[in-house]
Amino acid sequence: MIAVTLMVSVTRVGIFSVWLFSPLILSAFAIRELKNSDDTGLRSRALPVVALVLLVAMRCSFVLFSAAGQIGGFGSHYVTPRLADWLLLASLIVHVISVAGKVAKGKLALASLLVLALWFGSEMVA
Repeated sequence: MIAVTLMVSVTRVGIFSVWLFSPLILSAFAIRELKNSDDTGLRSRALPVVALVLLVAMRCSFVLFSAAGQIGGFGSHYVTPRLADWLLLASLIVHVISVAGKVAKGKLALASLLVLALWFGSEMVA
């Protein structure tokens, strides 16, 4: 019985780790694609850069809130602060910006969707 509980815990930590670190990997691939792009203009250059900066900020704020014990993440019950509500809204806006971009659209959209799901999940369990 203890082995099953340990396996379930390891699986949950593994899934959460992949979910938490995959936006960084996708962002790195998006940066590489943005550097190799020859396109110029607002949709081609500015929107992906804004989305990348905001995406990293949203992910870092999730890690900081989680480390400080302000949010619990998935599967726990915490009372979240009001700032977490605004960060959830900001994550939704980042997702819209990343979909509106032209270069690295798929990578940025998936990364921002994962960060949005992190914030949404932390709000839903509260």
